[in-house]
Amino acid sequence: MYKLNILLLILAFAAIAAYEIPEIVRKREWKELVVFSVLLLIGFTVSFFQTIGVKVPNPVKGIELIVKKIANLLL
Repeated sequence: MYKLNILLLILAFAAIAAYEIPEIVRKREWKELVVFSVLLLIGFTVSFFQTIGVKVPNPVKGIELIVKKIANLLL
């Protein structure tokens, strides 16, 4: 079952890349390509871990911690 889910995940992310990347390259927006690639890789990694059953931490808790620290510095 995991193999099918992983294959579908790879196909989905490949389709996203195939749809977006040619336009970015055609416009020669290299910085946008780097940012897109990094975000796509992060998204794929998190999705892959969830697919294979690894418990992924909630990113909201990390964001809350950062916001609280910034708020304490400003107040």
